[in-house]
Amino acid sequence: MPETVNTRVARLEYLMGRLAEKQEKLDDVLVLLTEAQIKTEERFQETDLRFQETEQRFRQTDERFEETGKLIRETGQHLRELDRQSRERDRALDERVDKLVSAIGEMLRNGRAK
Repeated sequence: MPETVNTRVARLEYLMGRLAEKQEKLDDVLVLLTEAQIKTEERFQETDLRFQETEQRFRQTDERFEETGKLIRETGQHLRELDRQSRERDRALDERVDKLVSAIGEMLRNGRAK
């Protein structure tokens, strides 16, 4: 038995309603997906910014290490120079003490010889 026009129209209206519901659900899903994509992009940007900040901190740390190494080298050179000067003063003092001891010994010998 063929469908009547009213039955067909009613069926088409029902199907159109179902399609509209499904379209609405699809629209909701698209909104959710778009929001998720936006949040993901924001997180990628935040992550990129953090990587840049971390890279900058590494560069700063490298610079500080270089400065510290330079200071250590300069301090080592300064300490070596102080050590050299101290040895020179020790030698000069030893020479003066030797000359003083010799002079005292000479003075004592000359005093006994008289």
